[in-house]
Amino acid sequence: MDIKAEVTAIGPQALTSGDPMVILFNETASAALREVAVIQKFTDLAAAQKMTITVGDSLTIGSQTYPIKSVGKLVNDNLRSIGHVTLVFDEAAPLGLQNALHFAKQPKPSFTVGTPIIYHCHENEPHQ
Repeated sequence: MDIKAEVTAIGPQALTSGDPMVILFNETASAALREVAVIQKFTDLAAAQKMTITVGDSLTIGSQTYPIKSVGKLVNDNLRSIGHVTLVFDEAAPLGLQNALHFAKQPKPSFTVGTPIIYHCHENEPHQ
C-alpha cells in the first residue's frame, strides 16, 4: 500500500545542517511546531488512517527511496492522528525516540514545497 503526501510548508529551522533528523507534521501543527517542522498533507486521509509502518517498509522522498531500519512504538498512532513522525538518517542515533523512523546513515534528502513523500507500508484495519 502506498500512502502519498506532499510537502506544503517548511519551517525556517526545520532543516538544520549537520542534524540527521527531519520532523514531519500535518497541517494541524501549531505555529511553534511549524518553525521546526516540515508540514505534509496526505492526498488520501482515509488511506493514511489505515497505514501501519514496519521495519522493512520504505519511504520515498522526491525520487529517492529509503528502507526503514527501525520504527518507534508511537510512529503509527502519531502518523494517523497528527501526521507526525521524526525521520532519522543515521542508524547510530539513539533508538529511544518513540516517534522516529530510522534509516541508514546518509545525507538528509532535499525538501521543497511540493516534494512528494510516499510511505510504502501495510494496510491496517481501523481501530474500533
